[in-house]
Amino acid sequence: IDVFDIEVNERDIDRFVDVVAALEPTFGGINLEDIKAPECFYIEQELQKLVDIPVFHDDQHGTAIISGAGLINALEIIDKPIADITIVVNGAGAAGIACADFYCALGARKENIIMCDSKGVIYKGRTAGMNEFKEAYAVETDKRTLADALVDADVFIGLSVANILTREMVRSMGRDPIIFAMANPDPEITYEEAQAARSDTIFGTGRSDYPNQVNNVLGFPFIFRGALDVRAKSINMDMKIACAKALADLAKEDVPDSVMRAYGVTSLRYGREYIIPKPVDPRVLLHVAPAVAKAAMESGVARIQIDLEAYKDQLAGRQGKGVQVMRNMEHKAQRDPKRVVFAEGEQEKIIRAAHALETGGIARPILLGRPKYIRKQIEEMGLEFSPEIHYPLEDEERAPFAEAYYQRRQRRGATALSAVEAMRRPNYFGAMLVQQGEADAFISGLTYNNSDVLQAALQVVGAKEGRWVSGAYLMLVQDRIFIFTDTTVNPNPSADQLAAIAMNAAELALAFDLEPRIAMLSFSNFGSVDHEDARKVRRATEIVRQQRPDLIIDGEMQADVAVSAELMEERYPFSEVRNANVLVFPDADAANAAVKLMSRLGGAEAIGPVVLGMNKPIHLLPTGADVRDIINVAILATVDAQDANVMNNA
Repeated sequence: IDVFDIEVNERDIDRFVDVVAALEPTFGGINLEDIKAPECFYIEQELQKLVDIPVFHDDQHGTAIISGAGLINALEIIDKPIADITIVVNGAGAAGIACADFYCALGARKENIIMCDSKGVIYKGRTAGMNEFKEAYAVETDKRTLADALVDADVFIGLSVANILTREMVRSMGRDPIIFAMANPDPEITYEEAQAARSDTIFGTGRSDYPNQVNNVLGFPFIFRGALDVRAKSINMDMKIACAKALADLAKEDVPDSVMRAYGVTSLRYGREYIIPKPVDPRVLLHVAPAVAKAAMESGVARIQIDLEAYKDQLAGRQGKGVQVMRNMEHKAQRDPKRVVFAEGEQEKIIRAAHALETGGIARPILLGRPKYIRKQIEEMGLEFSPEIHYPLEDEERAPFAEAYYQRRQRRGATALSAVEAMRRPNYFGAMLVQQGEADAFISGLTYNNSDVLQAALQVVGAKEGRWVSGAYLMLVQDRIFIFTDTTVNPNPSADQLAAIAMNAAELALAFDLEPRIAMLSFSNFGSVDHEDARKVRRATEIVRQQRPDLIIDGEMQADVAVSAELMEERYPFSEVRNANVLVFPDADAANAAVKLMSRLGGAEAIGPVVLGMNKPIHLLPTGADVRDIINVAILATVDAQDANVMNNA
């Protein structure tokens, strides 16, 4: 969102309203910030009357929405209906009153909310320090202090001052007390103090070093994104509730490794210490903005109607080319999910990825490993799915698989005994599942060396007839997509092999709806250096031209010339390759180094490695793959299997 920070030097609230309202023709929405109560209520209400664009006071509604999301999940965990709980709100300023209003919209009863300020409980008949907004929460009660109000209370909402909540007050609350101590910079009680008082608390603060950070940044940027994209006239309660529910639902999903790395933790799972998504979670945009847009359309404040699925794709594109490309491939995979075997089925990352693939309708995962161990892992992670599991050491398919392997390899050194032994190993057994039609694709490499995986795959599945196996990475650089090859399989390919590698990469480009423009890379430009290595690349280029005259290819050339149409036009106007998108490196040293450097120093996103030329879909996981990497490779494997199925049925 394009945002402009505007300061108004005006103390008179009516004149302030007039100034801000006069800005309406220029902006799509107005976010009010740092305006104290009770003036903030008047200003927001008056602006909403005067302008026909969203007006949102973040200090009020941001805290209400994010804490509301936490409250939804906390109550679910402790199994308490919101209509039955008692809530104590300490702090009767903008955020405190907005929180109480929002909880009522979520289903809390107003008569069950006790609000306190610096003078104590706000009760009917009190006159000191009162205003019309506090009066709305005055209750009939004999409680006069915060300590009185907290006895048997279910929820404490702190928007006041540090260290006002004591251990004794916490102990006096009802079972499983929910404590959102949101005073900044220091909360009403620390996490350590609350836990020392009793261990059954669900605790949240505004701080990132404690569990369940209530951070407004989870709300207003994405609320405005959704509101702006449907040209909403206002941000109403339906849109706020939609945001809170979207955040609550997101907290129940598997957390990306990138988020856990940012917080220096190895595990984040829905439960008492994780009820609100982390502010750095990139998925918030894709969950909240569409939910807000949908609510705006359904509640009648949207000026335009949009296709929500297409909108999600558009939002993904805003997060980078990589997200957009993989989302398109994901849609393709979802049209015909395939059976994907994972060799390392006992690994936590694999299980988490398999869960996401199955629940997302992307693939049907098959895990290799000990069934009891895998199911225990699934239960401990709190995941709800029952994947197909095979244990190579005990599986009933092992004997017929060993016989099939022996028949395939008996004249290549295999014995009946060695065939049985091979089928005890996950890489051989998994590849054989695919070869025998029991699965559609095989993925390995999280804990195995790529060379071991490829050796097993080549022995069991083999290369396509007339093809050479190679590896490639999809490289996403700003708004451009490149294919780098061969990064993985062939250390020092011959001219014939290099030609085959180039043709494999061209097929991969076509799978991504790219017209392949192939540059055969070297340290030489079109004969500028007469060296054996340069001549090899030149011969490979000629071989491709002879075998695939339909492809746009040229070489040998240096990398800068390959990717710059301006340089090519200036220096080598005879070449038909402009802005190459398939870069064929002369050897694996150069290709692998290019991928690593572009990823680490060039800000490129690398997807792969993708194995090309196999008789069946066999794919590798990159070293140190996280869950998102595994999902991406599985998406590619599924699409690969779909394409293979089309060709087999042709």
